Amino acid sequence: MQKIFPSKLKKGDTIGILCVSGDIKDYERLEKSKKYFENQGFTIVVSPNVKERKNYLCGDDNTRAKALNDFFKDDNIDAIIAARGGYGAIRLIDKIDYLSIKQHPKIFCGYSDITALMLMIYKKTGLVTYNAPMAYSDFGTDISQYTEKSFFNNLINGIREIAIDKPLVYYGGVTSGVLWGGNLSTIQSLCGQNFIPDEKFIFVAEDINEPVYKIDKMFTQLLNISQFRNNLTGIVLGDFSGIDNEIYFKDFFEELAQNLKIPVIGGLKFGHCKDMQTFQIGADVMLDTNLCKIFYKKV
Repeated sequence: MQKIFPSKLKKGDTIGILCVSGDIKDYERLEKSKKYFENQGFTIVVSPNVKERKNYLCGDDNTRAKALNDFFKDDNIDAIIAARGGYGAIRLIDKIDYLSIKQHPKIFCGYSDITALMLMIYKKTGLVTYNAPMAYSDFGTDISQYTEKSFFNNLINGIREIAIDKPLVYYGGVTSGVLWGGNLSTIQSLCGQNFIPDEKFIFVAEDINEPVYKIDKMFTQLLNISQFRNNLTGIVLGDFSGIDNEIYFKDFFEELAQNLKIPVIGGLKFGHCKDMQTFQIGADVMLDTNLCKIFYKKV
């Protein structure tokens, strides 16, 4: 399958804020996000289901899927940024118009629960997406300069490398593959679907408030899938805030790295943290644990 790289973002573009997972409780916060992007020189469209609610979701499944499909079909919208994560994306994967996405490719940003959409879109269409801060969750708050700079550098300028700011090398080396992954528990929820890349990949993973035994269980479940294990060439860990035991966490990844004998490094700033890097999901990269960097093969 041929990769599709979306056009870069430019001032004056229209950004769609997509409400596709958890419900929006604080509309002033969403309005703050909208004004932020307008002040940056963009036109903003908010998905019409923003005020809908079905229990913990931003509307029923068909409503949320329609919002996503309509945003991709609309050629007046140049980029889509998810409002928030939470839960709900996995309920939509059989309702997405993947052919339309392939015919109308554009920037698609999110993380956490949105990981499910990003990985399925890449698998079904080849569209490279962005693990990136979200409108309501991040830009609707006092976003850090670090996060803001990384976001716009990636989407507007394009970057050549990703620095692993606080590296912890579990197993050193140099490797290549597709940069692929995201929120670990969301990825685990995709098991049973055809979602794993057919090519070699470097797995990036983060999570929040998960005890170490569950992190162990989720990694083990993925590694028990032959396609995952056979295509895995490296692991890059992001933020795992809220774990119950730092020693158990370190021991698990030291043992895992020794068993796999592939480059494994922690310390990439991404996940549920204040300072986060934006990066592409689906891009071909090289990981060098000696330099503590990930290099894009195409910008």
